[in-house]
Amino acid sequence: MTGQLGFTLSILALMLLCGFTYQVACEKQWYSKAARLFFKGVTTLFASLLAFYAYWQTGEQAALLMAVGILLCAMADVLLELNFLMGTACFAAGHLMYLVSFFQKQTPGLPSLLLFLLLASISTYVVHHYKKQAAFNLLPFYAYSLVIAAMVAAALAQHPLVFLGAALFAASDGIIARRLLNPGKDPWDRACIALYYAAQFILAATLLL
Repeated sequence: MTGQLGFTLSILALMLLCGFTYQVACEKQWYSKAARLFFKGVTTLFASLLAFYAYWQTGEQAALLMAVGILLCAMADVLLELNFLMGTACFAAGHLMYLVSFFQKQTPGLPSLLLFLLLASISTYVVHHYKKQAAFNLLPFYAYSLVIAAMVAAALAQHPLVFLGAALFAASDGIIARRLLNPGKDPWDRACIALYYAAQFILAATLLL
């Protein structure tokens, strides 16, 4: 237990260091774009490493699936800056791995179904509201939002901290959606990245509970 706690805290410290470096570098325009992308991706990669460590400790298939999912998200972190649609697709693949991982742990029930319907309804309303004024095709992002809705809904049947991680992820994506649909408003960059990295760490760390 002491070893697990020490490893988890070490990963947290590395994520805080790299995540803070990435955000400050973006705000101050330090380093090259490639260097900034390195810090962005490697922060998530540390969360993936924690999930792989959890698989090594527990041998649970759910932990392996989560580790692969977070690894896909680390790749998506970089892809998103190079080709937004490809990055979104890679994130969707990661979320599908999360979804399968949750089903491995605990099959969702009626509350999860109701939450999915609620979240899907909200996504449908937002797409319908913005479809005429958006400067891009909303369909791929609508499909992505449904994947997110399914992931969050399935997390409701898991440990409360797992649901917290999934909810933080959805909140981060919500900020990105707001930024895309309302480009003139404050992008809330700091909140977005903080919620995202917190979500990845929580989802990985809870595998050791």
